Amino acid sequence: MATRQLAWLLMAVAGLAALAMAALPGAERAPSAAPADGPAGHLALPRPMLALIALGAPVTSEVASIDTVALLRDLLAPDGQAALQQLEALATRRPDLALPLYEQLLTRWADQRQHAQAVLGLMRAPLDADIKEGLLQPLLARWAETAPDQAARWALNTPGQTDLLAPLHDRWLQQDARSATVFASMLPPGERRQALLLEGLSRWTAQDGPGARDWLRSQGPQPELDEAIARHASADELARLAPFEAMDLVARISAPERRWLAWQALARSLHDIAPEQVAPLLARAPGLTTAERARLLDELQ
Repeated sequence: MATRQLAWLLMAVAGLAALAMAALPGAERAPSAAPADGPAGHLALPRPMLALIALGAPVTSEVASIDTVALLRDLLAPDGQAALQQLEALATRRPDLALPLYEQLLTRWADQRQHAQAVLGLMRAPLDADIKEGLLQPLLARWAETAPDQAARWALNTPGQTDLLAPLHDRWLQQDARSATVFASMLPPGERRQALLLEGLSRWTAQDGPGARDWLRSQGPQPELDEAIARHASADELARLAPFEAMDLVARISAPERRWLAWQALARSLHDIAPEQVAPLLARAPGLTTAERARLLDELQ
Protein backbone atom coordinates (compact mmCIF):
# COMPACT_ATOMS: atom_id res chain seq x y z
CA MET A 1 0.00 0.00 0.00
CA ALA A 2 2.79 2.45 0.87
CA THR A 3 4.50 1.72 -2.46
CA ARG A 4 1.30 2.45 -4.35
CA GLN A 5 0.74 5.74 -2.50
CA LEU A 6 4.31 6.81 -3.27
CA ALA A 7 3.79 6.03 -6.95
CA TRP A 8 0.64 8.13 -7.04
CA LEU A 9 2.46 11.00 -5.34
CA LEU A 10 5.32 10.87 -7.83
CA MET A 11 2.89 10.92 -10.72
CA ALA A 12 1.08 13.94 -9.25
CA VAL A 13 4.32 15.85 -8.84
CA ALA A 14 5.41 15.01 -12.36
CA GLY A 15 2.10 16.13 -13.83
CA LEU A 16 1.99 19.41 -11.96
CA ALA A 17 5.60 20.13 -12.88
CA ALA A 18 4.73 19.64 -16.52
CA LEU A 19 1.91 22.17 -16.23
CA ALA A 20 4.19 24.69 -14.54
CA MET A 21 6.90 24.30 -17.17
CA ALA A 22 4.41 24.92 -19.93
CA ALA A 23 3.52 28.34 -18.51
CA LEU A 24 7.14 29.51 -18.57
CA PRO A 25 8.23 31.73 -21.51
CA GLY A 26 10.00 29.78 -24.20
CA ALA A 27 8.83 26.43 -22.90
CA GLU A 28 8.81 23.80 -25.63
CA ARG A 29 5.85 21.57 -26.19
CA ALA A 30 6.24 18.20 -24.54
CA PRO A 31 5.59 15.39 -27.01
CA SER A 32 2.45 13.40 -26.29
CA ALA A 33 2.74 9.65 -26.44
CA ALA A 34 0.16 8.08 -28.69
CA PRO A 35 -2.23 5.63 -27.00
CA ALA A 36 -0.92 2.12 -27.29
CA ASP A 37 -2.64 -1.21 -27.06
CA GLY A 38 -2.40 -2.82 -23.69
CA PRO A 39 -4.28 -5.03 -21.33
CA ALA A 40 -8.04 -4.79 -21.53
CA GLY A 41 -9.45 -1.73 -19.77
CA HIS A 42 -6.10 0.13 -19.64
CA LEU A 43 -4.74 3.06 -21.65
CA ALA A 44 -1.22 4.16 -22.37
CA LEU A 45 -1.42 7.82 -21.33
CA PRO A 46 0.60 10.87 -22.45
CA ARG A 47 2.73 12.45 -19.75
CA PRO A 48 0.41 15.46 -19.22
CA MET A 49 -2.31 13.07 -18.10
CA LEU A 50 -0.30 12.04 -15.03
CA ALA A 51 -1.68 15.09 -13.22
CA LEU A 52 -5.19 13.99 -14.11
CA ILE A 53 -4.63 10.49 -12.78
CA ALA A 54 -3.30 11.94 -9.56
CA LEU A 55 -6.73 13.42 -8.95
CA GLY A 56 -8.05 9.91 -8.58
CA ALA A 57 -10.74 10.34 -11.26
CA PRO A 58 -11.56 7.92 -14.08
CA VAL A 59 -9.85 8.83 -17.33
CA THR A 60 -11.63 8.01 -20.56
CA SER A 61 -9.89 7.63 -23.89
CA GLU A 62 -11.44 10.95 -24.97
CA VAL A 63 -10.04 12.85 -22.00
CA ALA A 64 -6.73 10.99 -22.15
CA SER A 65 -6.19 12.25 -25.69
CA ILE A 66 -6.00 15.87 -24.46
CA ASP A 67 -2.48 17.18 -24.07
CA THR A 68 -3.04 19.56 -21.16
CA VAL A 69 0.49 20.97 -21.34
CA ALA A 70 0.04 21.94 -24.98
CA LEU A 71 -3.46 23.23 -24.29
CA LEU A 72 -2.22 25.49 -21.50
CA ARG A 73 0.56 26.85 -23.72
CA ASP A 74 -1.90 27.52 -26.55
CA LEU A 75 -4.31 29.25 -24.20
CA LEU A 76 -1.58 31.58 -22.95
CA ALA A 77 -0.36 32.39 -26.46
CA PRO A 78 -1.31 35.71 -28.10
CA ASP A 79 -3.96 33.90 -30.17
CA GLY A 80 -5.29 31.99 -27.18
CA GLN A 81 -8.87 32.44 -28.36
CA ALA A 82 -8.36 29.56 -30.77
CA ALA A 83 -7.73 27.16 -27.88
CA LEU A 84 -10.85 28.20 -25.98
CA GLN A 85 -12.99 25.66 -27.81
CA GLN A 86 -10.74 22.84 -26.57
CA LEU A 87 -10.89 24.18 -23.04
CA GLU A 88 -14.66 24.50 -23.23
CA ALA A 89 -14.91 20.91 -24.47
CA LEU A 90 -12.77 19.76 -21.54
CA ALA A 91 -14.88 21.81 -19.10
CA THR A 92 -18.04 20.16 -20.39
CA ARG A 93 -16.69 16.69 -19.57
CA ARG A 94 -14.38 17.41 -16.65
CA PRO A 95 -14.88 20.87 -15.11
CA ASP A 96 -12.58 19.95 -12.21
CA LEU A 97 -9.70 19.54 -14.67
CA ALA A 98 -10.56 22.63 -16.70
CA LEU A 99 -10.86 24.99 -13.74
CA PRO A 100 -7.09 25.42 -13.09
CA LEU A 101 -6.57 26.18 -16.77
CA TYR A 102 -9.32 28.80 -16.69
CA GLU A 103 -7.79 30.38 -13.60
CA GLN A 104 -4.37 30.73 -15.26
CA LEU A 105 -5.86 31.97 -18.53
CA LEU A 106 -8.02 34.63 -16.86
CA THR A 107 -5.12 35.79 -14.69
CA ARG A 108 -2.90 36.15 -17.77
CA TRP A 109 -5.54 38.15 -19.66
CA ALA A 110 -6.11 40.39 -16.65
CA ASP A 111 -2.35 40.96 -16.34
CA GLN A 112 -2.33 42.01 -20.00
CA ARG A 113 -5.37 44.25 -19.37
CA GLN A 114 -7.43 42.25 -21.82
CA HIS A 115 -10.35 42.51 -19.41
CA ALA A 116 -13.19 42.37 -21.92
CA GLN A 117 -11.68 39.26 -23.50
CA ALA A 118 -11.37 37.64 -20.08
CA VAL A 119 -14.96 38.42 -19.07
CA LEU A 120 -16.41 37.20 -22.37
CA GLY A 121 -14.27 34.06 -22.24
CA LEU A 122 -15.54 33.33 -18.76
CA MET A 123 -19.13 33.96 -19.81
CA ARG A 124 -18.76 31.21 -22.42
CA ALA A 125 -17.30 28.73 -19.98
CA PRO A 126 -19.52 25.67 -19.34
CA LEU A 127 -18.82 25.85 -15.60
CA ASP A 128 -21.09 25.85 -12.58
CA ALA A 129 -22.73 29.24 -11.96
CA ASP A 130 -21.21 29.60 -8.49
CA ILE A 131 -17.73 28.77 -9.80
CA LYS A 132 -18.08 31.32 -12.60
CA GLU A 133 -19.25 33.94 -10.13
CA GLY A 134 -16.20 33.24 -7.97
CA LEU A 135 -13.95 33.80 -10.99
CA LEU A 136 -15.89 36.83 -12.23
CA GLN A 137 -15.68 38.98 -9.11
CA PRO A 138 -11.85 39.23 -9.05
CA LEU A 139 -11.92 40.03 -12.77
CA LEU A 140 -14.38 42.87 -12.26
CA ALA A 141 -12.38 44.15 -9.29
CA ARG A 142 -9.17 44.34 -11.33
CA TRP A 143 -10.91 45.96 -14.28
CA ALA A 144 -12.61 48.55 -12.09
CA GLU A 145 -9.26 49.24 -10.45
CA THR A 146 -7.22 49.68 -13.62
CA ALA A 147 -9.76 51.20 -16.04
CA PRO A 148 -13.12 51.89 -14.35
CA ASP A 149 -14.48 54.23 -17.01
CA GLN A 150 -13.64 51.72 -19.75
CA ALA A 151 -15.22 48.89 -17.77
CA ALA A 152 -18.45 50.77 -17.12
CA ARG A 153 -18.81 51.92 -20.73
CA TRP A 154 -18.13 48.40 -21.99
CA ALA A 155 -20.86 46.98 -19.76
CA LEU A 156 -23.25 49.73 -20.82
CA ASN A 157 -22.66 49.41 -24.56
CA THR A 158 -22.07 45.66 -24.98
CA PRO A 159 -25.28 43.72 -25.69
CA GLY A 160 -26.13 41.29 -22.93
CA GLN A 161 -23.64 42.74 -20.43
CA THR A 162 -25.60 45.59 -18.84
CA ASP A 163 -26.11 43.55 -15.67
CA LEU A 164 -22.39 44.01 -15.01
CA LEU A 165 -22.72 47.79 -14.94
CA ALA A 166 -23.96 47.93 -11.34
CA PRO A 167 -21.16 45.84 -9.79
CA LEU A 168 -18.52 47.63 -11.87
CA HIS A 169 -19.96 51.01 -10.87
CA ASP A 170 -20.01 49.93 -7.23
CA ARG A 171 -16.31 49.09 -7.33
CA TRP A 172 -15.62 52.37 -9.14
CA LEU A 173 -17.35 54.25 -6.33
CA GLN A 174 -14.96 52.71 -3.84
CA GLN A 175 -12.02 54.29 -5.67
CA ASP A 176 -13.35 57.54 -7.12
CA ALA A 177 -16.87 58.44 -6.04
CA ARG A 178 -16.84 61.74 -7.91
CA SER A 179 -16.00 60.27 -11.33
CA ALA A 180 -18.40 57.37 -10.86
CA THR A 181 -21.24 59.72 -9.90
CA VAL A 182 -20.59 62.07 -12.82
CA PHE A 183 -20.63 59.03 -15.14
CA ALA A 184 -23.99 57.96 -13.72
CA SER A 185 -25.41 61.44 -14.24
CA MET A 186 -24.66 61.20 -17.97
CA LEU A 187 -26.52 57.92 -18.52
CA PRO A 188 -29.80 57.93 -20.44
CA PRO A 189 -32.84 58.71 -18.25
CA GLY A 190 -34.36 55.67 -16.60
CA GLU A 191 -34.32 53.44 -13.56
CA ARG A 192 -30.69 52.40 -14.05
CA ARG A 193 -29.49 56.01 -14.11
CA GLN A 194 -31.61 56.87 -11.10
CA ALA A 195 -30.32 53.94 -9.03
CA LEU A 196 -26.65 54.48 -9.88
CA LEU A 197 -26.90 58.23 -9.37
CA LEU A 198 -28.58 57.84 -5.98
CA GLU A 199 -25.96 55.35 -4.80
CA GLY A 200 -23.15 57.49 -6.20
CA LEU A 201 -24.29 60.64 -4.43
CA SER A 202 -24.81 58.72 -1.21
CA ARG A 203 -21.20 57.50 -1.29
CA TRP A 204 -19.79 60.81 -2.51
CA THR A 205 -21.52 62.94 0.10
CA ALA A 206 -20.29 60.56 2.79
CA GLN A 207 -16.70 60.79 1.55
CA ASP A 208 -16.52 64.43 0.45
CA GLY A 209 -19.61 66.39 1.40
CA PRO A 210 -18.36 69.85 0.33
CA GLY A 211 -17.22 68.57 -3.08
CA ALA A 212 -20.49 66.72 -3.67
CA ARG A 213 -22.57 69.75 -2.65
CA ASP A 214 -20.60 72.02 -4.97
CA TRP A 215 -21.37 69.63 -7.82
CA LEU A 216 -25.05 69.45 -6.89
CA ARG A 217 -25.33 73.25 -6.89
CA SER A 218 -23.70 73.36 -10.34
CA GLN A 219 -26.33 71.01 -11.78
CA GLY A 220 -29.42 73.09 -11.11
CA PRO A 221 -32.79 71.55 -10.23
CA GLN A 222 -33.20 68.04 -11.67
CA PRO A 223 -35.88 65.51 -10.71
CA GLU A 224 -33.30 62.70 -10.75
CA LEU A 225 -31.33 64.48 -8.02
CA ASP A 226 -34.27 65.19 -5.72
CA GLU A 227 -34.10 62.04 -3.64
CA ALA A 228 -30.36 62.18 -3.11
CA ILE A 229 -30.52 65.87 -2.15
CA ALA A 230 -33.36 65.27 0.26
CA ARG A 231 -31.57 62.43 2.01
CA HIS A 232 -28.33 64.34 2.35
CA ALA A 233 -29.82 67.72 3.29
CA SER A 234 -32.07 66.38 6.05
CA ALA A 235 -29.42 64.18 7.64
CA ASP A 236 -28.46 65.03 11.19
CA GLU A 237 -24.77 65.51 10.36
CA LEU A 238 -25.27 68.24 7.75
CA ALA A 239 -28.01 69.93 9.78
CA ARG A 240 -25.66 70.06 12.74
CA LEU A 241 -22.49 71.17 10.95
CA ALA A 242 -23.81 73.32 8.11
CA PRO A 243 -27.52 74.15 8.52
CA PHE A 244 -27.45 76.94 5.91
CA GLU A 245 -25.99 74.56 3.32
CA ALA A 246 -28.68 72.05 4.21
CA MET A 247 -31.45 74.63 3.71
CA ASP A 248 -29.90 75.77 0.43
CA LEU A 249 -29.94 72.20 -0.86
CA VAL A 250 -33.55 71.59 0.17
CA ALA A 251 -34.58 74.72 -1.69
CA ARG A 252 -33.08 73.17 -4.88
CA ILE A 253 -35.36 70.12 -4.86
CA SER A 254 -37.45 70.38 -8.02
CA ALA A 255 -40.63 68.49 -7.03
CA PRO A 256 -42.78 70.58 -4.65
CA GLU A 257 -44.12 67.58 -2.74
CA ARG A 258 -40.66 66.10 -2.19
CA ARG A 259 -39.27 69.51 -1.30
CA TRP A 260 -41.90 70.01 1.40
CA LEU A 261 -41.19 66.58 2.91
CA ALA A 262 -37.51 67.50 3.00
CA TRP A 263 -38.29 70.79 4.77
CA GLN A 264 -40.25 68.87 7.38
CA ALA A 265 -37.41 66.38 7.90
CA LEU A 266 -34.80 69.14 8.12
CA ALA A 267 -36.91 71.14 10.58
CA ARG A 268 -37.19 68.08 12.84
CA SER A 269 -33.42 67.52 12.67
CA LEU A 270 -32.77 71.17 13.56
CA HIS A 271 -35.24 70.95 16.44
CA ASP A 272 -33.55 67.82 17.80
CA ILE A 273 -30.17 69.59 17.70
CA ALA A 274 -31.13 72.99 19.15
CA PRO A 275 -34.86 73.76 19.55
CA GLU A 276 -34.24 77.44 20.26
CA GLN A 277 -32.39 77.89 16.93
CA VAL A 278 -35.11 76.50 14.65
CA ALA A 279 -37.15 79.70 14.25
CA PRO A 280 -34.14 81.96 13.55
CA LEU A 281 -32.76 79.49 11.03
CA LEU A 282 -36.04 78.97 9.19
CA ALA A 283 -36.46 82.73 9.02
CA ARG A 284 -33.40 82.77 6.75
CA ALA A 285 -34.35 79.68 4.73
CA PRO A 286 -34.41 80.36 0.96
CA GLY A 287 -37.68 79.75 -0.81
CA LEU A 288 -39.89 79.33 2.27
CA THR A 289 -42.95 81.55 2.51
CA THR A 290 -44.09 83.04 5.80
CA ALA A 291 -47.03 80.64 5.86
CA GLU A 292 -44.76 77.63 5.26
CA ARG A 293 -42.40 78.67 8.05
CA ALA A 294 -45.32 79.04 10.43
CA ARG A 295 -46.63 75.65 9.47
CA LEU A 296 -43.27 73.98 10.09
CA LEU A 297 -42.98 75.60 13.51
CA ASP A 298 -46.53 74.56 14.41
CA GLU A 299 -45.74 70.94 13.49
CA LEU A 300 -42.81 70.98 15.89
CA GLN A 301 -44.90 72.06 18.86
